[in-house]
Amino acid sequence: MQTLTVGVLADPGLPEKVARRVAEDLPRALPEHTGSAVSWEVEVSRETLPLTADGDIPLLDKAGELRDEYDWDYVVYLTDLPRSHDGDPLLCEVGAAAAAALISLPGLGADHFSRKACRLVVALVGAIRSGAEDYPSPAAVREALGRTAVRRVSPTGGGDASYIVLPGRMNQLRLLIGMVLNNRPGRLLPALASCVAAAAATGAFGIFYASIWSMSDALSPLRLTTVSVVVTGALSGWLIFHNRLWNRSRDADEPWRAGSDNASTVITVWLSVALMYVLLWSMLFLVGLAVIEAGYLESQLGHPVNLFDYVHLSWLAASLGTLAGALGSNFDSDEAIREATYSRREHQRRQLADTYDD
Repeated sequence: MQTLTVGVLADPGLPEKVARRVAEDLPRALPEHTGSAVSWEVEVSRETLPLTADGDIPLLDKAGELRDEYDWDYVVYLTDLPRSHDGDPLLCEVGAAAAAALISLPGLGADHFSRKACRLVVALVGAIRSGAEDYPSPAAVREALGRTAVRRVSPTGGGDASYIVLPGRMNQLRLLIGMVLNNRPGRLLPALASCVAAAAATGAFGIFYASIWSMSDALSPLRLTTVSVVVTGALSGWLIFHNRLWNRSRDADEPWRAGSDNASTVITVWLSVALMYVLLWSMLFLVGLAVIEAGYLESQLGHPVNLFDYVHLSWLAASLGTLAGALGSNFDSDEAIREATYSRREHQRRQLADTYDD
C-alpha cells in the first residue's frame, strides 16, 4: 500500500495548537475522502513563512523546497494572519502543481475551530490529489465549514493558484471574531502584571476606607456597571495609545482591512482588561469578607448587610483600582501587548524575509 505524507506547517501560537489537533484526526479522515488504497502520515512543523514586499506569503514558490527538505508529498500551511485576494478576505490558497495549500485561520471564525480546520485540510488535499479543474470546489469548502458563503477564484494568466474568498459583511464579522481568537486575549495578562499590582494596591485601600463603603452602598448596580465599563475602557484606550497599537494605514483596495485590524486590537485589549478586572474583583471580594466584620459594616452603613453589600463594595473598589492602574502603568518595554496587533506581526514577518533563506 502506498504511503503519502502531509506536512503541516504552522505559525507559533494557536495555529500550532490547531495543527497538532488536526494531525491526530487527519490520518483517519483522509482515507474516507480519498479511498483506502493509500495510507496517510501527518507531520507537524512549527515554522513561520516570511511576507514579501507586497505582503504575500510565498508558499507555492517555496513548496517544492519544503517538500524536498522534509520528504513530504503535500504541504499545508496554517497561518494566523488574515489574508486577502482582490479586496475580499481570503480563506485558502491552493496550488495543484506545488502540492500545497495555505489556510488563513481567522477566516474559520470561532466555533468548532479545529474540527473545521481538519475538514478543510481533508478537502484541499483531496482536491489537489484528484487534480480536478475546479479545485477546490466551493461545495466541498462549504461542506467543511458549514453554512458559510464562499467563492472560488480561478487561476489567471496561466498561474497555478486557486483561491477561496469570503465575500459579504457576515464573513467580515466572522473574520473579525477569528482574528480576536487568534490574538488570544488571555496571553496578555502577564503583560498587565504591573498594572494589576497598582490596581490591587489602590483597590485594597478602598476596602479599608469607610467612605468607599457608603459610596458603594449608595450606588445602584446600573451605575456600578457604567463605572466598570468606563474604567476598563479607559485602561484599554491607554494601553492602545501608549503602545501605538492603532493602525493608521489605509488601502483603497482593501478598506475593510485597517478597520478589522483596529477592531480586533480594541476587542482583544478590552477582553484582557476585563479579565484582569474580574480577577481583581474576586481578590478584593475575598479580602473584604476576611477583613470587614459584618457587624461593623452594618454599624457603618446603618442597615442590615448581606453578601450583596460585599459584592458592591469590592465592585467599586475594583473600579477605583483599575482606574489607578490605567494612570500608573508603563508598558514601554513590554512587547507582549504589541503582539496583539496584526500589523505588528506582519511587520516582523516582512523583516524575516531577508533572513529566511539563510
